[in-house]
Order: sequence, then C-alpha cells, then structure tokens
Amino acid sequence: MNMIANIRGVDARESIFSRLDGLIARRPPSPDAARIEARQLVSMAIADSCQADSLWGAVDAFHAHFDFMMQTIEINGADDPSLKILRKKCRFYLEEVEALSLSY
Repeated sequence: MNMIANIRGVDARESIFSRLDGLIARRPPSPDAARIEARQLVSMAIADSCQADSLWGAVDAFHAHFDFMMQTIEINGADDPSLKILRKKCRFYLEEVEALSLSY
C-alpha cells in the first residue's frame, strides 16, 4: 500500500472541508453559485472514499440544509436570524460527511 497517496488524499479532503465550512459561514454573492460549488466540493471529497455507499444519506441531508439556507438568504437576506440555526445544521451534516469520508 502506498502511504504517501493516502496522506495526500486526506490532506486534500481536509482542505475541501475547510472550503465547505467557509462556504457555510460567508454571505455568498450568488446563492446559485454557492449551491453549485458546494455540490462540486462534496463530490470531490467523497470521490475516493471507501465509505461512499454509506455517505449518501449524510450528503443528501447536507445538501438539503445548504439549499434551504441559500433559499433563506435569497428570500429574507443574509441578516435573517434563522441563518444561525441553519448554519449549525449544515455544519453538523458536513461533519458527518467529513468523518465518513476520512475514515478508512
């Protein structure tokens, strides 16, 4: 087994999850672009995971909450008080995805 490849893969996925966390925290100029970026980043993070089959529930929950958060921003603006709760839920599901994708 090539340990260097595994270490690089983990580093890349950790970077992806940092970017996703930043995407949750910021006020996107375009919610549609944020949705697309989130889907691409999650796909990249789970692409090489041996847990891919068990990840889909957490991935679907993350995307559902992220999409709802973007809709809330579109409708009520980035200062809506409910965004704090939605961000927490997004981070919760993102942590699940991250834990499953980083486990071997």
